[in-house]
Amino acid sequence: MRWKMLLLVSLFFSACGGYSEGVLQKAEKGYLKFVGNVQNVTVVIDGGDAISLEAKNQVYQVKPGRHEVKAMRDGQMILNRILVVDNQTTVEVEIP
Repeated sequence: MRWKMLLLVSLFFSACGGYSEGVLQKAEKGYLKFVGNVQNVTVVIDGGDAISLEAKNQVYQVKPGRHEVKAMRDGQMILNRILVVDNQTTVEVEIP
């Protein structure tokens, strides 16, 4: 009788498995999506290298936070904006 009780208790504890608890945090990244009239437009994000927009709805990965976005068409500035990008979000930037 005693060995049955011991077997039952050991089966009970082995059935519990290795319960583990953790926090899943997604990688810190956000996105800028350029929409609108992107023809002949170059974009500069935070004073970096100029990026030529070749097609509509282009998406670029950035770190979450505050970003300065400038867009030029044919050498003339058409957009100068400060944007705040949250983690795992996409901010649409309308190019006039």
